[in-house]
Amino acid sequence: MKIFNHLFRPYVVIRELQKENTQLKAENIELKDTNESLWDMLEEIKESEKQAANYHNILNTRVTGEA
Repeated sequence: MKIFNHLFRPYVVIRELQKENTQLKAENIELKDTNESLWDMLEEIKESEKQAANYHNILNTRVTGEA
């Protein structure tokens, strides 16, 4: 039985590595999606900050005369 285990050990190792590789690929895809979502959120935050600054400037303007 030991001979049998030694003969097929490389195949078992290869199968385990293939499973791990597949899992890592799936995790990589998930992390890329999360990364893209975070970059999108950052862009939205920057845009919101710009809008808030513009709104703040509008609120702080003073009337210099009547139209």
